[in-house]
Amino acid sequence: MSMNTILEKTLKIQSLLFQHSLYQGGCSPEIKRELFCRGEAVVVLLYDSKLKQIVLVEQCRPGALQHAKKLNQPDQAWLLEPVAGMIDLGETAVDAGMRESREEAGIEVSELEYVCQFYPSPGGCDEILHLYAADICSNEVSEFAGLAGDHEDIRVIKLTFTDAKRMLLNAEFNVASTYIALQWLFFQKLAVQPID
Repeated sequence: MSMNTILEKTLKIQSLLFQHSLYQGGCSPEIKRELFCRGEAVVVLLYDSKLKQIVLVEQCRPGALQHAKKLNQPDQAWLLEPVAGMIDLGETAVDAGMRESREEAGIEVSELEYVCQFYPSPGGCDEILHLYAADICSNEVSEFAGLAGDHEDIRVIKLTFTDAKRMLLNAEFNVASTYIALQWLFFQKLAVQPID
């Protein structure tokens, strides 16, 4: 089955007509919006609490290509982000997170900690991301990973907690899931433990 056939079956643009209640009473007029129907995906932040390292993956992302081209900075299409992927039909978010950790970072994860779920772009997309975290041994991750059949060319990046936090605070990342995951780790999970 070709990728175009798969995309036609799983992704669609839906035209919506809806009304909603107004804050000051009454109802809105009928509103027409287009919605990109993408489904549900999982994100997994891999970190090593013993070695104090974050594990992210770097790959060329199609959503960043046009912007990188406009800036004449083609390397800007390679993004640092947590392991992530679509949840397959019949699969739970946890199952997908374990599968994606294996496919994108070459590591077997046996337990995931639920963090939150969020809409990355609710103004025009119905996608929901389920964010989890896993405390792993970063020495067990692969240097390169990805499924050849999906044309994934992934480099696995290890950052110290100190470098990752500095990059976070200096706005050096450009993927929402990276920010949300790292903010959870540094300002919630590890908030009681100094990392510097």
